[in-house]
Amino acid sequence: MTNRTFRFRLRSSHRAPERTTQDLVVEFLSDSGLWEPQQLSFSMPGFRIYLISLLLCQHFYLVANAREKAIPLQEVQADFNVTTSSEWIIASVEGAFRIRLDPGADPAEQPLASAEVMAFMEERMKLCPISKNLPESVSKTINVSSVA
Repeated sequence: MTNRTFRFRLRSSHRAPERTTQDLVVEFLSDSGLWEPQQLSFSMPGFRIYLISLLLCQHFYLVANAREKAIPLQEVQADFNVTTSSEWIIASVEGAFRIRLDPGADPAEQPLASAEVMAFMEERMKLCPISKNLPESVSKTINVSSVA
């Protein structure tokens, strides 16, 4: 048996003035090659719930830190991949988070999404308790970028 990669994608919207998470959608790429919306339930495989919780923790930290830095989020999109060994031991976590700023926000808020702030948010996302509890041997790559 070979390594396996679990693929997820996420979309959320964040309306002014609170910029809290709304319309959150998490999808999983099934073995059939189709993206399936995920609704947590007792019948969902436990390992998938664990991986979704890792993704949602990263998303929570991204949104919370964007709010702390007064970044006018409009939307978050993410691709999230977790690779495991043949024995289902996590080997790597890769997250590519893209934020879209609210074009209707005060123009003075737009420069707040600088490269330094993106790097700050990436570092803060690594403090997610689920991510911190992964063994040191797990390769973790989280990137945050801004899209027009």
